[in-house]
Amino acid sequence: MKFGVREICDVTFKAAANNQKVGNKVFKKYQPVFMIDTARTSNFEQASTTVYAQGGRGYARLIAWEGEKTMTFTVEDALMSPMGLAVLSGAGLINHKVGESARVHVTLEKSVGANGEIEVELDDLRDETGLDNAASFLICDCIPMYATVIGASGKAEDFLEVDDIAEPITVDAANSATLTVDASAAGKVVVVDFYLAMTNGVQTVTIGPEDFGGFYYVEAQTLFRDEATGKDLAANITFPRVKIQSGFTFTMAASGDPSTFNFVMDAFPGYTIARCDKKTMCDIQILSITGSDEDQCLDCDTTKPETETPQYSLETSTAVVSKDAPGLTADMKENQEKTSVTVIKEGSKDTINLTVAGGVDTLNDVEPVAGWGLEKWVALDYNTGEDTIVGMSYTNRGTTVTLGAEDVADATAHGLGAGHLLVWTKADLDADFSLAKGAKTVDVHINKAV
Repeated sequence: MKFGVREICDVTFKAAANNQKVGNKVFKKYQPVFMIDTARTSNFEQASTTVYAQGGRGYARLIAWEGEKTMTFTVEDALMSPMGLAVLSGAGLINHKVGESARVHVTLEKSVGANGEIEVELDDLRDETGLDNAASFLICDCIPMYATVIGASGKAEDFLEVDDIAEPITVDAANSATLTVDASAAGKVVVVDFYLAMTNGVQTVTIGPEDFGGFYYVEAQTLFRDEATGKDLAANITFPRVKIQSGFTFTMAASGDPSTFNFVMDAFPGYTIARCDKKTMCDIQILSITGSDEDQCLDCDTTKPETETPQYSLETSTAVVSKDAPGLTADMKENQEKTSVTVIKEGSKDTINLTVAGGVDTLNDVEPVAGWGLEKWVALDYNTGEDTIVGMSYTNRGTTVTLGAEDVADATAHGLGAGHLLVWTKADLDADFSLAKGAKTVDVHINKAV
């Protein structure tokens, strides 16, 4: 089969890890974060470095070595959204609420009345902000206001202070705001400069010096046209792990073509959702292959192994600590008896589902360790499959510690064997942690009880 390519990609950015934060939102692994469906162009490029052994007469090339492979995926988007800008720049995205309103800068050209008054009406603010359906605005009283006198030539002639207002002023259909300047400006045209306090209809993208584009799982959907049939075949291009380059240019001009927004992504090896036994930099799937059976790909089994565990993953299993284990109070034993688990293992990821007979509300509030607080804690017996947990790295909420003899003692005190880890979790909350020992790793997500 041969095909041609002349179509744009729709690109979906998904979280590359659990609890990935973008702006003020937290996403689960593989949860869509942002989608580009207005792309102008998209392309990916592979490059590598070649070096040669050379010698003999004519100093000919004898052997070649290739390495330093790089792959870059670039998407040029015609339109931008606040979330897209947050993904591109690594910025924080703030949705404002009451008590944390945004200060929105406004300038209005107005005539000054006989006593120095400047009337600001609802339509003035609608025109300035573009919010034609806004029912009201609030003029902020906490930032000084100024007015610039505009002469006949259109240039600034004088600069005036606007009298302070005692409290925020609401401007709506029934009420205008009266701002006051020196009466000497009566009859003149001024540009008044002030701020609105807004929560609805505004998002703030905050780009700090420490903010950079993050890692994402990227899937692009496009069409490949079959040479023989002329049929458009659905094609999926997957980049399991990309790092968005943080450099970008945001051009604002009154002439020429409109600004576009380039998402430049460096591809890294990673595991795709469909295949967890081998790292790839890019997978291309053509969904509707035409032709005879002989022409079709026979080597297309990408199912996960069912009888063997990939070598990169810890051989893990999970159970609830027995209610008869030593070290448990009566309330803890009751929690343990009501709780059960099921485990879904996908390569180097374990998903643990908690179930509580009678519902979570029937669990007792207990405190396994002083200072942890009274919560609906339950204890899990996590079997790493290793001879010992000593030296194993444990990461939780961005903090990594090395497990040692005290962790073994804690597990032993609750009746757990060698290589087992005691994990306390709150039954009414999701939780995540990861373990690593040498080249072996596992990411664990615990779903709150149902």
